[in-house]
Amino acid sequence: MLVPFMFGPTPFRDIFLVAGFELREMLRSRRAILFAAMYMLVAGLGSYIFVTILNKVQFANQSAVSQANGERNRRSFLFGGPQRPDRPGPASTSNPAAPGSTASNPATSTTPTTSTDTGAAAPPSTNASASGAPSPSPSPPDQITTTTTSTKPNEKWLFEHNSPFRNILSSSVDGQSAIDFLSGMPAITLFHMFISLLIMPLVIMLTASESIAQEIQTRGVRFVGLRTGRVEFVLGKVLGQGATIAGMTLLAAAICIAMAAWKLGDFEFMPTLSALLLFWPRLLAYCVAYLGLAALCSMNSSSTVASRTFSIIGLVFLTITHYYADVYLFFLPADSIQAKMWHAIDFLTPVSHRLDLWYPEPGHYLGAIASLVFLGGLYTVIGLIFYRRRDL
Repeated sequence: MLVPFMFGPTPFRDIFLVAGFELREMLRSRRAILFAAMYMLVAGLGSYIFVTILNKVQFANQSAVSQANGERNRRSFLFGGPQRPDRPGPASTSNPAAPGSTASNPATSTTPTTSTDTGAAAPPSTNASASGAPSPSPSPPDQITTTTTSTKPNEKWLFEHNSPFRNILSSSVDGQSAIDFLSGMPAITLFHMFISLLIMPLVIMLTASESIAQEIQTRGVRFVGLRTGRVEFVLGKVLGQGATIAGMTLLAAAICIAMAAWKLGDFEFMPTLSALLLFWPRLLAYCVAYLGLAALCSMNSSSTVASRTFSIIGLVFLTITHYYADVYLFFLPADSIQAKMWHAIDFLTPVSHRLDLWYPEPGHYLGAIASLVFLGGLYTVIGLIFYRRRDL
């Protein structure tokens, strides 16, 4: 049992001291700085590509709509619109004997009109008003032009009912409420959440997995063991790594927001910041599970190379287990014993809780947060069970 946890006389003080030391070590580590820079580079470059694709798709859609409107205007002009100025209407084919006409009054006529040839005299112009000022005439069909209203894409267009991005949401999440919830979020926030859920597990496995293993390899853990307990040492290490990961995700979010403010036409800072703060705890909970897995591999390795190797193997194993269980459960009856067993196995993988983080209902995302934090604690406790028995 790990009830006593072998805490020292000042456990919280020791935990925060180790966490501060670990945070400073992470900031000085070239490997950690390299992978953090790579993560932020991927986030920034990915957000730029995302906005560029959004720009092209939106303007392609606008061009298609403009062409359809232009064709509709041409049809209306030819078959049901105003008359063209070069075609005289019934009012222009005047009768020489009609009263009120200039030709029927010899007294007011200066030049006799004896010819009925329409080519001899210009027809009366319909573009002149009573005051003699020309009035605008409708453009011929080949002069109808279309204009675009903005040179920047906007986020509100992204999830319209006929948008392909909304179709992607419909195929990814279940329930109209979830689709409406995500459609109301700023698109750059959803992109940051997606790219972080995809990349952060690998970043954590490559940076956090070597922390305790490096102390074991250099025998520095013997010096630390004289001043604090093993549990305080491990918890301080995990807490310091968690603070580093939290700072990395915030910096990546700031880069994505800056890119959106630069490229998006209808960017609004406060709604974007609110959406970011709404999704950020969910992202941190997802990272906590992998921090526990990295600590498990690090506590039971004798070198940094072995720790990184075990961490990558564990990451791949849990991911494959989730997808295998997902496929296997598709062919099993929901109430069978095998299905319940595979559901329990799938629950132990962090990937199985990732989709619930996107839902607006507290039953979904709060349950996923609690499950991910539980998994992180479970992985850490399993590692501590073996780490306490090691001869350092």
